[in-house]
Amino acid sequence: MSLVQVNDQLANIAQIVRRCPTVTLRRAFVSAYRTFCDATKFVTVNATGATEAGVAQYALGSDPYLEIIGLRAVQLSQPVGGRAQAWPAVPSDPSTWDPNMPDGRPTLYAYVPHGQFVLHATPDAVYDVSYTAIVQPKTENVSWVPSEGLSQFSNAIEAGALAYLLRIPGEPWTDPNMAERHDRDFRVGISNAKAQAQRNHNMGSQRLRSRPFFVR
Repeated sequence: MSLVQVNDQLANIAQIVRRCPTVTLRRAFVSAYRTFCDATKFVTVNATGATEAGVAQYALGSDPYLEIIGLRAVQLSQPVGGRAQAWPAVPSDPSTWDPNMPDGRPTLYAYVPHGQFVLHATPDAVYDVSYTAIVQPKTENVSWVPSEGLSQFSNAIEAGALAYLLRIPGEPWTDPNMAERHDRDFRVGISNAKAQAQRNHNMGSQRLRSRPFFVR
């Protein structure tokens, strides 16, 4: 996952909300980016790991800058006759799972907040796992953000930040009418990013480098 400095993304916003403190600009930008990520599920990271026999629930790991908010896809594999046999796990509601099913080859998964997932059936052996996690910037860090969403939708994220900043009352840059225009642009960008994320998923477009995950 490639990261960029937030300060490098603020020039266009600062030209409109002149004299706005940099810390306020950073927080508005990160907040808009988090809203974008949560609404679109556009920003993802790939990772790999392995199951343990008899263990159903796993942690997705941690990152100092990114927060995992969901799963886009999960795939499992095992060697058969010297070759890896892979199959996708299907997202499913755990309340519908049979608690009496014996351990076996997992075919279902569910995301568990925060940053975990559970498999069904419970693995009866070691299986290799690869997954695509949906991420957003962490709130406690306002210095670095993922570059993935900015490559196509930086204008929309800037519009989201401006929609917030221009609504702050009593400031030299306050402009509710302009805020509404930027809010509309933000919502259009979110809609377009949702559609793009779905197309990427349907085409299996996963271009990010994998990282390890750890069993909890």
